[in-house]
Amino acid sequence: MQFQDVIGQQSVKQHLREMVEHNRLSHALLFLGKEGSGALPLALAFAQYIICQKVADAQPAGPSLFGDEPAGERLMPTDSCGECPACTKAAALVHPDVHFSFPVITKKSGTPPLSADWITDWREFIQQYPYGNVYDWLQAIGAENKQGNITAAECNDIIRKLSLKSFESPYKTLVLWMPEYLGKEGNKLLKLIEEPPDNTLFILVAESEEGILSTILSRCQLVKVPALEGSDVAAALQARNGTPPEGAQRIAAISEGNYREALQLLQHADEDFYNLLRDWLN
Repeated sequence: MQFQDVIGQQSVKQHLREMVEHNRLSHALLFLGKEGSGALPLALAFAQYIICQKVADAQPAGPSLFGDEPAGERLMPTDSCGECPACTKAAALVHPDVHFSFPVITKKSGTPPLSADWITDWREFIQQYPYGNVYDWLQAIGAENKQGNITAAECNDIIRKLSLKSFESPYKTLVLWMPEYLGKEGNKLLKLIEEPPDNTLFILVAESEEGILSTILSRCQLVKVPALEGSDVAAALQARNGTPPEGAQRIAAISEGNYREALQLLQHADEDFYNLLRDWLN
């Protein structure tokens, strides 16, 4: 995913680019944004940006992205190229140096729930519902009433993966979606986050700051992702779904910057709009 695929959020995109340009990237970032704001798509686009060959070529030899040496003068691309082998793999969520962790349920009886068991389903979900929430995800994998979790076994698997050498990129990246689902087992990751292997980047993507372990929260650099502008929601509905301008503006006005909610409302666009508005407010 590229920045251009992410709806709105121009100031956040610029902030992320500047962190790379000025060599001031933290080893652990927390993308914090409410449902439908695009925090996860931003994280995926940023992970692709970091490993893009065009971006790598723009960096002078020597300094890393993590502030070990002065940045010097350099002009960074505004987006990943989307064409190099690294971008192609990252866009398909199959790059060997970009790892994913997210709430899951047990797939096979007698085995611990691991993200790796659901990675094929995850790729399909992200391609279809990049602005979906955790409820959408758990329903997509047939969780029904089961509670998804990020368990101690998952934390051990993260530690194992990030202890390995990178395969293709200079950087290893972990995108951890919904750290609110980490229980106290998340403390297993503290040492890894605080003293990570060289050129390792943690990107946590959350909706609620209160739900994250304080020990993890204190070790992350916060990237706030605000609700989308109504104009950006309306423009996306028109461009991506062919929604007529008037209808797009109506839906954007009541979605409150939540693109997932806007898509839900769009499904009922043929119903009487005022009855829909009344029911939604109720």
